[in-house]
Amino acid sequence: MKPYSEMDPLMKDLGSRRSIFAPGQRIRMNVVPMFLNVFVPWGAFVICCGITSFWVMYAHVGIAWGLIGTVYTIWFLLCGTALWARRYEPDPTWFSYTAILVGAMAVAGTLAGRGNFKNYSERYYQVADLKVVTGIDASSTPGTNVMDAGIFHFAAGNHLDGMRSWHFKFRELYCVAPIITNGTAPTSQRYDFWAVGKECCSVAASDFRCGAWGDQHASGGIRLTEAGTGGDLKYYRLAVQQAESLYNIMAPNPIFLTWSSNPRVEVESWRQQVFKNYLVMVVFALVCSFFFMTLATCGYAFIGRARSAYSMDILDEKDWKQGNLANKPTDFATRSYQT
Repeated sequence: MKPYSEMDPLMKDLGSRRSIFAPGQRIRMNVVPMFLNVFVPWGAFVICCGITSFWVMYAHVGIAWGLIGTVYTIWFLLCGTALWARRYEPDPTWFSYTAILVGAMAVAGTLAGRGNFKNYSERYYQVADLKVVTGIDASSTPGTNVMDAGIFHFAAGNHLDGMRSWHFKFRELYCVAPIITNGTAPTSQRYDFWAVGKECCSVAASDFRCGAWGDQHASGGIRLTEAGTGGDLKYYRLAVQQAESLYNIMAPNPIFLTWSSNPRVEVESWRQQVFKNYLVMVVFALVCSFFFMTLATCGYAFIGRARSAYSMDILDEKDWKQGNLANKPTDFATRSYQT
């Protein structure tokens, strides 16, 4: 018998590796790409969500988006590889699946991280960048002296003045109430410190119930920043202007605070919530990656399992196996085959 190298080219084709699309062939699963297709998309989610959730996005926005852009560049390269494989590789590959899932995870991680950042991280870092002031007396301390403060601890006797609270209505109810000392007006006649909240007061009367209003020992406040209000500061200013007109008082430079019994603990809870949200999203993304990997594996496993349309029925005949094929009449009927 001739060696394989000297065989006719047609015989070589018969002995070469056959595609899984050849009849009767099926794909063999490789654990390495399966492992990579679980953790590579998940890694894209972890990186994008982590960058957009934490300090880098606050302090170095350009670097953060540059790193995110690097992830998306890798994704575009994967898309190009997948298109090349679909055009030149007859057998199915993991490249298309990898490109699709990496892109989906990168986008999901970016959006989830941005939501986490906007809701908790940004306002935490903005307040943390400001200083902490203690012993503030609302009746004697001008607001212009503490414009760079983020956490306020008022002296004993300072409380909310519910009788001069008011509101501004625009889609939502924006409530404000001045902070005074022992029920007296400030010595300068200027009300610089205001506790605020949304949907926590009456429309028809002075009734402020925002923050820790019901705690008799509450004497702290957290500065409202643009990140913490989502652009609502202008509505609180309008509420203060209405209170000025209604009660004939002055508040030219109001400082808006969230009334709190323990402002430091409350601000620290924002940072903890960021990490909790991040861990929950990361675990959920890993579960989703395993789930989609399982679906893809099942889909690939069934490729090539159908019976070949070109298989010889004669090999399955009972008479053939028993050596009695010569005594069986020939069947010339046309048959249809389905894979």
